[in-house]
Amino acid sequence: MSDKSLPKPVPPKDPVANVGNAQQPMLSSARVNVPVGGKPLVNNPPPANKPPQAIPVPTPAGKPPAMRPPTGAPPGSMRPPALSGKPLPGQPPQPSATPAAPATPGSPATPQPAPAGKATTPAAESPVTNQDSKQKKSPAFANVKNSPFKFLPYLVGAVVLVGIISFVIRKVTGNKTTSVAPEPSNQPAAARKTVPEKQTTLTYWGLWEPNNVVSDVLTKFEEANPGVKVNYVKQSHKDYRERLQTAVASGNGPDAFRFHASWASMLKEELAAMPQSIMSAKEYQETFYPTAAFMLSINGQIVGIPLMYDGLGLYYNKEMLTAANSEPPSTWAEVKTLASKLTVNAEGEIKRGGMAIGNASNVEHFADILGLLMLQNGADPSNPSSKEAQDALSFYTNFVNEDKVWSDKLPSSTAAFARGDAAMMLAPSWRVHEINALNPNLDFGIAPVPRLGEERLSWASYWAEGVSVKSSNKDQAWELLKFLSSQEIQRQLHSSQSQVRAFGEIYSRQDLANELASNELVAPFLQDAPSAQGWYLSSYTHDNGINDLLIKYYEDAINAVLSGKSVEDALTTVTQGTQQILRQYGVE
Repeated sequence: MSDKSLPKPVPPKDPVANVGNAQQPMLSSARVNVPVGGKPLVNNPPPANKPPQAIPVPTPAGKPPAMRPPTGAPPGSMRPPALSGKPLPGQPPQPSATPAAPATPGSPATPQPAPAGKATTPAAESPVTNQDSKQKKSPAFANVKNSPFKFLPYLVGAVVLVGIISFVIRKVTGNKTTSVAPEPSNQPAAARKTVPEKQTTLTYWGLWEPNNVVSDVLTKFEEANPGVKVNYVKQSHKDYRERLQTAVASGNGPDAFRFHASWASMLKEELAAMPQSIMSAKEYQETFYPTAAFMLSINGQIVGIPLMYDGLGLYYNKEMLTAANSEPPSTWAEVKTLASKLTVNAEGEIKRGGMAIGNASNVEHFADILGLLMLQNGADPSNPSSKEAQDALSFYTNFVNEDKVWSDKLPSSTAAFARGDAAMMLAPSWRVHEINALNPNLDFGIAPVPRLGEERLSWASYWAEGVSVKSSNKDQAWELLKFLSSQEIQRQLHSSQSQVRAFGEIYSRQDLANELASNELVAPFLQDAPSAQGWYLSSYTHDNGINDLLIKYYEDAINAVLSGKSVEDALTTVTQGTQQILRQYGVE
């Protein structure tokens, strides 16, 4: 338990995107080649040294509208070539043309040169009358009355008018017309993402971790899943379980949420089963510690993915053990011997407890310790009246009744250990951060929990993530949890958590255990993880439900035994209460 617990294909270039830089189409002017003489045009080509000159088309000023230019027509800013005989702008007026006389057969065909320094007119040279060839004649324009080009100015004008109207419409409507091709992007192809039209927002309820710890990994998930946004909401642990169930029942609950592994039975109506497409049962068992498949299953279906692991560890004061010339104990028999050796009495009172154990009033994790003893002794916690359960309760209370290594007059176990009032205690890993805050200079170590026999069996109490059965985004929510449980993201989460406390949450993945083996405060929990089991005696889940109710029964039983009541009588009440609570929450 924790208290902080493509590249896409490059869009084709728009064929009209660079129209502003493209060469504007040149309109070839109609050229009427009429000889000066009386011979037919086809028999009188222009002299080789005097080729006809084309009229240059003026380049329009400014960039034309961003649309496809009409084929063969000049932009609206150009004036069409003159075919009427009128001079173009910038040209001097031509002399009046004398009506052309019929060509005389056999007369020489002398071409009329253009005035020096002047551009050739759009019309071809005109024929002259049958006069003296040496006499200069004014050029006459060809008769274009029946020319096929006489309607060209009107056509060009119409096209230009349509272009202007289209340009104005585009400006007025904000260029909302449909493009022939997709607009080219200034972003590189690798940086562009195709965002689905439908946007999905996943609401994720968490505990312990602030937003700044999880924001980077959630952003990474969003980048890998375009169209999905994660709204992380850190919840208070107060009444969390009840608020969660109420929200889910009303249809306003989160898509994904954190819950304690021991809550699976209480939340069986709220938890969705994990699809095989997310992780097969075999893959799940190979990825996480065995306790995950055991505690996070309902009717044979997985309902949660753990992102962390925690349990119990044996905390010890290094200085005190060194002074006693002792090593950390590995069995319960060694614990009893060393605890008595480390206890300090003065004036009939315990000034320093050898170990914080044996009562319920100031041993913060007494329920976890008693649950561990019952499991190690082979008891079924759902049947507290058994001989194995009775022996476990007797063994626990004897640390106070007989061994007298602990007193209810001492501070609570964590504070007492931090202050040096307790030489040893059993607690989860997150108590390290509290001890460091209370006494940064305390030199302490942690060992695996003591064994009762040769077989190793330890205690598990951790949190997991689940998906609401009423979520309309179950697939995306499960993808989020799978993403968060990956090797890369668990490493990143651990690194972010380590920035705000001594170390991050212990990895839930078995294949990452070796990466934390060098941390002497974490390694003992990892050694115990493969053999860890849990039950409904997990302390500090704040569930106001199955754990807290059962813990209360055992608290009363411990107090009754310490007050002189027999273990058998004390557990009779516990048995009745246990059966009632398990039925209440549908535990078979």
